This record gives sequence, C-alpha cells and structure tokens, in this order.
Amino acid sequence: MKNILLIIIGTIMLLSCQRDDTEQIRIKTKELISTHFMGNGVQWSAYPHGDTENGEWGKLMTSEKWEMNFKRLDYMKPKLFRVLDQANWRYMVGFDSDGEPILDFHTPEVKAVEKILSYAQKNNITVLFGEWGTPYKMHDLDAGNSDKFKGANDPKWIRSIVAYLDYLIVKKGYTCIKYYNLVNEPNGDWASTKGDFEEWAEGVRMLTAALREKGLDKYISVAGPDAVTRYDNPNSTYSGAGWVRETAKQLDEMVGIYEVHDYTEYDLVRSGGFKKYHGDIAQLMAHTNKQIIFGELGFSRNGVENQERASRDLYACEDSQFDVFKFSYGVDMADAVIQSMNAGYSGAAAWALDDAMHTCGDLGNKNELKRWGMWNSLGTELCQNPADENMRPWFYSWSLLCRYFPSGCSVVKTDSTGIEGLRLTAGVYNDDITVAIVNNSGVDNTISLNIPTHKQLKKFLYFDGDRAVDVNRFPIPVEEKIDAKHSIELTMPASSFVILTSLDY
Repeated sequence: MKNILLIIIGTIMLLSCQRDDTEQIRIKTKELISTHFMGNGVQWSAYPHGDTENGEWGKLMTSEKWEMNFKRLDYMKPKLFRVLDQANWRYMVGFDSDGEPILDFHTPEVKAVEKILSYAQKNNITVLFGEWGTPYKMHDLDAGNSDKFKGANDPKWIRSIVAYLDYLIVKKGYTCIKYYNLVNEPNGDWASTKGDFEEWAEGVRMLTAALREKGLDKYISVAGPDAVTRYDNPNSTYSGAGWVRETAKQLDEMVGIYEVHDYTEYDLVRSGGFKKYHGDIAQLMAHTNKQIIFGELGFSRNGVENQERASRDLYACEDSQFDVFKFSYGVDMADAVIQSMNAGYSGAAAWALDDAMHTCGDLGNKNELKRWGMWNSLGTELCQNPADENMRPWFYSWSLLCRYFPSGCSVVKTDSTGIEGLRLTAGVYNDDITVAIVNNSGVDNTISLNIPTHKQLKKFLYFDGDRAVDVNRFPIPVEEKIDAKHSIELTMPASSFVILTSLDY
C-alpha cells in the first residue's frame, strides 16, 4: 500500500512538472537568432498601365489614389519596399543611329516611380530596386527591339542602369535605395535569362564594377540571387537552392544581401516545415555573415479551387491568388513570416500591395489583373466595384508584422509551444518587445507566456469575426493593457493571430 501511494504521488509530481514545462513559454531575450533586423514590407511597383497619360489606361492613378495608398502605408509602417520596373517603361526612350540607348530621366513615367521613392525616403524605408529583366526581352510588346541587347551581361544595359541609379541616388537624393536586383527570378524559365546562371553572374560582376567606378558602391550593392528556391529549372545548371549556394561561392564579394522568393504551399507552412526548409537555404550562405530576406513572399496560386475562382472573375488572370479575400490568408502569411524570422531571415516583402499594379504579361489588358493585393486602387475605374478598393483581411495581420518589428531590432529565441500549429516569434528593440503568436490549427488552445519586460503590453487580436479597428479600418488594440510582471495566459482560437507589444508610435 505504501509503495502504491508513493507511485501515485510521484506520478502527480511528474505530471505537474510536465504541465509547467509545456504551458510556461519563455521569451529568451538574451539568446539571439538575428540582429539588425531589416523589417517586413511589401512589393510596390509603380503603375505602368495607369500612372501617366501615356499609359494604356491613361492617368487613372490620380493624386487621390496615391494618397489613399500613402495613408494606409502610414499605418502599416513598412520597413522594406521591393520596387521593380523596366527601363523601356520609364527612362529608355529609344536608340540613336549607332544603336546606343537614349536615356531620359525626366519623363512622366520616371516621376511616377519617384512618388514611391519619395515616400520611402521620407519614412526611412529600405528600397530593393531593380528591373524585371533585360529591356525589350520581357514581353510580347517589346519584341520590336528585342535584338538591341544580348542579355543581363550587355555593357549597354549595365551603363544605362548605373546612369539611372546615379540620377536617382546622387542627383535626386534617394539614398533609401540600398540594393539592386539584376533580373527578377533569374533562375526561372520565364526570366529574361531563362535560368542561365553564367549570364546573370557575369552581369552582376559587370554591374558591381561599374557601380564602384562611379562611386555608387558606397550607397548601393547587389541583392541576389533573387531565385525562386523551390523551383528547379531543368534548363539551368543549378537547382533553385543551388543558385543560393553558387552565389555565395562565386559572387559573395559582390552581393550586399542575399534574397530569395517563395510562393509556398499551405501544407509546408501549416506543418511548420517552412522554417526547416528555408532555414536550410539560409545555411547555404551562413558562412558569409550577411543577411538574407524574402524579396517576394506569398502562397502558390496553382490550387484547383483558386484557378476556378480566377476563371470566373471577369477582371482577373490566372496569375492571381483569390485567398487574399479570405480571413485565413492573414493567418497563413503571419505563420510564414514568423517561421522565416525564427529561421534567421531579416525581413520579407509580401507580394503584393495592390491589384492595380500589374496585368498578365504586363500587357495592360483591363480584364487580366494580377489579383494578389491588399486592395485594388482602381476597383471603381477597372472593375466598376468601389468596394474592391477596401482593405482586405490580410492587411490587418501583415501591417502589424511590419509596424511592430522595427528596423534594427533583434529577433530572439523562444520556447517551443509544444502544440501543433501554434508558433511564436519575438523581437527586442532597445527596452521594447514585440511577440507575435499564431495558431494555425483547427483547434483552440490556451498558453502561458513569460515575457521579461517591465512595460505594459498592448494586445492586437486577429480572430475571425473579432478584430478591432478604428474609423479608418486600421487595427487597434483591445482596451485593457497587459501587465507582464506575471505569466500571461492567452487563449488562441483556431486559425488566429495575436501581437503583444510595448512599442508606441
């Protein structure tokens, strides 16, 4: 009887210890994952079809439309813009009798790009700048001049890029431009390089040398490889991951920051495998001691249901993601970026800010929008639907992930929750702290957090049907602040996201 009693007591004590270990989740502010975090942001291209009178749609992007975007971004406080364009859309206006490109940096199209750059400069936003590909080689409409450049390694293009950057950075003062993409997703069979690593690498070497010669290297460096890591081009020498490895091996001296893309799968994120997969990618360049970011991050559009919705929409092309209209997309995107931060990534730009930026093939067909945005600035003009201009649910979670993880913060380690689908990350900035928690499962869970701060915390809730907003529809915290002196018990409904932060603006 005595032995049975001892066994019962021991079992109770063991279970008690296990419960404390699993429920008490610590934020380990002295154990760093990364420092000098760049921050999260968005892909924001100027509107090539509708930003000037010369565009296919005319000047639909009026000052009121721009101001609508600025106001929403004022709340979001993005830390990163990826701004890509085409020379022949903006500043390359023709060729002289010797076949040399004629450059004009005072066109209305350049001034439209400067609206984005001016906003970034004013708000201390890092800009990853670049061009989609070699001029006149990207789209059917460019075919008439497709023979004017041989590729990414054409000296004429390199000289044009450097002249443009000198104008924007030195003459105009857009020192927010910190990094340059030479060709979007160069490992893709859709890229102007068609996956030719040697062509792209030679172009990077030439561009770096030209930037140094011009003295621009003190302002800007190359971001690379800009590869889609989960895509292996059969015509490329290297896999998607191989592009990262070879860039680190062959071009590290020329690359200022490593940068990749992923249009990921829901199962990979919801299972927690996203962190492992992209953590392994980051390890390919870890010896360089440089940062790595996502230049584009979103979810695959290839699902049957998504393609059916795209085919039924009168204004969308197949290159659209209709889950942006769903509450769940805000949870999934938050989960992906939480895992990326825990894997050591220094930021992510979400694709994309606005449906009105691009059409399929960028041919300007009004019934072929790329529906990926947080809204459609031209919902009234293009779709006869003013409600299309409203912010979609995922603006809520993504704006909080931009706003409350400032540039320069340190991402710190946390205990595992031990609960399937429930993950968190934390950032420390001076004596402030932000914790982001996601429950990307189908069941409710309650956890206990130990957050080492003497400050009170605001709590933002992204729950389906329960997310507080102000008169502008921007997120606001719940009324009662949290005292973190003791453990914080937090109930996380299925498919939900929470931010706890001591940061004030």
